[in-house]
Amino acid sequence: MLAGLPPFGGLGEEALDRLAGQVALFGVPRGTVLFEPGERPTAQLFLLAGVVHLLGRSSAGQETLIEVLSPPDLLLPAAVLEGAPYLLRARAVVESRLLLLPAAALRKAMAEEPALALGLLSCLAQQFRRMTRQVKNLKLRTTTERLACYLLALAERQGGKAVTLPYDKGAIAAELGMARESLSRAFAVLADDAIEVAGASVRIRDRAALRRCCRPDPLIDGAG
Repeated sequence: MLAGLPPFGGLGEEALDRLAGQVALFGVPRGTVLFEPGERPTAQLFLLAGVVHLLGRSSAGQETLIEVLSPPDLLLPAAVLEGAPYLLRARAVVESRLLLLPAAALRKAMAEEPALALGLLSCLAQQFRRMTRQVKNLKLRTTTERLACYLLALAERQGGKAVTLPYDKGAIAAELGMARESLSRAFAVLADDAIEVAGASVRIRDRAALRRCCRPDPLIDGAG
């Protein structure tokens, strides 16, 4: 299992065996909070199955969705490697399965195994690029353009013309950086000629019209 996770692919069998003796596998039910902002990590968590939301909270107590993690991914490895406090809350939004590796063991192995250090750097680089794409999406697109691109990406993942929204519209609005009311207005604009909405189900009536609304950009919407 370790050999199949992104940071560990370049390790030899002996190094993998040493690490395997220190990991733990566990499952959590929907709604489980994995860590809170301000906590110092004692272990690196790897998401193997499920979905985890990373959330931020304002001084007024308003919580918003910052990022959605899907497997396989590492939960905030920068905090683990630095021994610094987490900046976000992590919550499992569906039943999820994770792997836990003590932070001290990870840092020791990274110092001894250049392949692991390179693997972790690659993971950090991918997360940085993903966050940069999100910032570009927020800064360079209108609310309607963001929603149109979100629906196109969802249709690509799910296949077919009808898609099911993965979670409630309040969480989707937060992920796309808009108020719930703005999301409703964006749905209404797209419903004029591109989509039909029925609760959590969205049917793409005219994919070309949806593409014209958002003008997909591989430097924003690409996976790499």
